[in-house]
Amino acid sequence: MGNFSVKMGPGLVSAIMPISYVVLVNCFDYGGNDRNDPKSIRKRWKGALVSNIISIVATAYFLQDYTPSPFREMGFRWDEMAKAISFPFILMNGFYLGQFVMMYIDRTLWHYFDYYEWKMCFRSWAWRRDIIVGPITEELVFRACSTTLMYHVYGYKFTLFWNPVPFAASHFHHIWDDQRKGYSLAHSILQRGFQFVYTYIFGCFATYLQLQTKHAMVPIIAHTICNAQGLPMWLEIANYPKRRDRIALYTAYIAGFAGFGYLLYTQNGMPSP
Repeated sequence: MGNFSVKMGPGLVSAIMPISYVVLVNCFDYGGNDRNDPKSIRKRWKGALVSNIISIVATAYFLQDYTPSPFREMGFRWDEMAKAISFPFILMNGFYLGQFVMMYIDRTLWHYFDYYEWKMCFRSWAWRRDIIVGPITEELVFRACSTTLMYHVYGYKFTLFWNPVPFAASHFHHIWDDQRKGYSLAHSILQRGFQFVYTYIFGCFATYLQLQTKHAMVPIIAHTICNAQGLPMWLEIANYPKRRDRIALYTAYIAGFAGFGYLLYTQNGMPSP
């Protein structure tokens, strides 16, 4: 009974952190009508920051019982920073290789090399939320804090498959945002149910990266690239009229997925924990 009560405290905290993130973000924007409105975005950032501070302090406190270096255990370290950036960057861009070939065929790849495109992106509050602030604040709470603490309490396998559940379920709060925009409840539930599935898969992947590397930067970079690219668009290949384009796209997607799997399996270039 004593051992259970010792585990109950930090175990419960590790499970509550993802939920508290969503609650605080929405509390700071209480009454907001549009999550993409700049005012709402700024308010939600404040909630995310408060959640980060509370989660980091709480995790560091409980981790003292498991490790002499709680902040390093959470992944807050400068060593192997080059690998922590380059590994997920190469890994995720390999995964999206087909996407880049698709953009080349569509003649939209040049957007990545256009100064004014980047300038417009950085001026967009929604872009800064999705590509910069969102991945950083979410990964600090969900992975650096919640995943690390849960791992020390319940072990590797339990954490790998159960820790992403609150992360994926946290997106269900968008149902209310959808309804404010006029979508039906059924449509909102179906859309967010599908989002739950792919965010759970990504959550397992990001949790794996955190557990394997113990470097907070790795899942942050992976999350950023995933948000920038979205879901793989391989179903769109059938809409290309030219046979050579379809062959090129299928080849690129297969090669990209194979390279992704190879790097993930061999862990070549992955920072050591």
